[in-house]
Amino acid sequence: MSKQEKIIHTSKRNFIIAIALLLLTNILMALTLSTLAKRNLREQIDQRMLDISNTAAYMLNGDELKLLKKEDEGTESYNRALDTLRAFQDNIQLDYIYGIRQMPDGSFTFTIDPTVEDPGEFGSPIVSTEALRSAANGVAAVDKKAYTDAWGRFYSAYSPVFDSDGNVAGIVGVDFDAKWYDGKLNGNRTTSIIILMTALTIAIILSFVVMSQNRKRFSLMMKEIENIDLATQSLSRTMMQTSIKKLDILPDSERELLKTLADGEENKHSFHDEYEEVTTNLHSVCRKLDKYARYVDSNLYKDTLTNTQNKAAYKNAVRKLDDDIKENTPRFSVAFFDLNGLEHINAHYGFEAGDELMRNAARILKKVFGNDNVFRVAGDEFIAIMRDKGIVDMDECFQSFDYELKLFNESGKISHKLGIAKGSAVYDPNAHESYRHVFIIARENMKKNKEKYYSSKK
Repeated sequence: MSKQEKIIHTSKRNFIIAIALLLLTNILMALTLSTLAKRNLREQIDQRMLDISNTAAYMLNGDELKLLKKEDEGTESYNRALDTLRAFQDNIQLDYIYGIRQMPDGSFTFTIDPTVEDPGEFGSPIVSTEALRSAANGVAAVDKKAYTDAWGRFYSAYSPVFDSDGNVAGIVGVDFDAKWYDGKLNGNRTTSIIILMTALTIAIILSFVVMSQNRKRFSLMMKEIENIDLATQSLSRTMMQTSIKKLDILPDSERELLKTLADGEENKHSFHDEYEEVTTNLHSVCRKLDKYARYVDSNLYKDTLTNTQNKAAYKNAVRKLDDDIKENTPRFSVAFFDLNGLEHINAHYGFEAGDELMRNAARILKKVFGNDNVFRVAGDEFIAIMRDKGIVDMDECFQSFDYELKLFNESGKISHKLGIAKGSAVYDPNAHESYRHVFIIARENMKKNKEKYYSSKK
């Protein structure tokens, strides 16, 4: 194989490798974006399920719920809870909603089930799942795996109902058909596969077209190189024949120069340009992949309505705090916020008016507490986690918050005044074992503030 043929063979091989890398990068980009999209879709579905169960749990009276017995059916407190759950059963797209109670032995049983046909009997057992056990410990959760019971196969969301002392008085369970849930995710997977295969097909066709064009260009280029090589060999023979006797008497610098001119210089400039083009394309694809990955990652943890940090970001922040508490003695405070009168606004003026209030509330909270510190955790509830902030710092923040809220209400930007109940708590390593203990105190302080607000309206 001649030198020129080896160069052509090497060029083709390197070009094929470059094309393969391009295809591999596109596949990686498609798979990465598909995975991120599927994960984001699952979190959105889970969040919708949690929003329903959290809202229902919030509307139930925990003090009444924990005292209910089977014999209480037909009583005012029983019917009040039943009507609340039935309103969700009749007006929201779900399969079942029902009350749950944890028994002393750790098992779970039905309490109130508004289902008309074949309801769960009060006191009958319920399948225990990891999400249900989490709700029993005070943390709302969604099943990661479907389970099967006498009513079918479901994914369920569970939210704790708290009594006035902050203890779990019961649990609200919401069932969604597993076929519906899996169908949503599988539909996204099918779309991703179609897009991937289409992209691959187009990429392969374009690769062959480009490869064919470059093969012609390489062939023409190699013919020119062959001509240059022949001319170089002829020149070399001529120079060596006329200068061989002078080589020994020439200065070293001139002798080396002459040998170089006779032998010829290796010039890979043309090849470099071709490879540089491929390399540039690879860098471009990598930059695109990095750009898309950073975009998805930045919105993955953003609440779409308020542009605050969402529940997933909040869980990550809590996990980091709990890890920090185990190993160190961090300094932080937690502020809990809940909009006043939002249910009234939604009921009488529509959800758009309520959404507008929440967006404005989020703007004020982010302005005072910082964009990265404010989380929308459920419905109209917001939490601010403030690192390196103590009692004095939080008092100053609340003063600034009250001032900004007053300015907003006096500005007349919207027709409904914005009221926000607030409460905070500061981590004390001697009194609190985990973040949740601080959270509970902040929430109770918020409830007291909310009760004071509604008392002043009477």
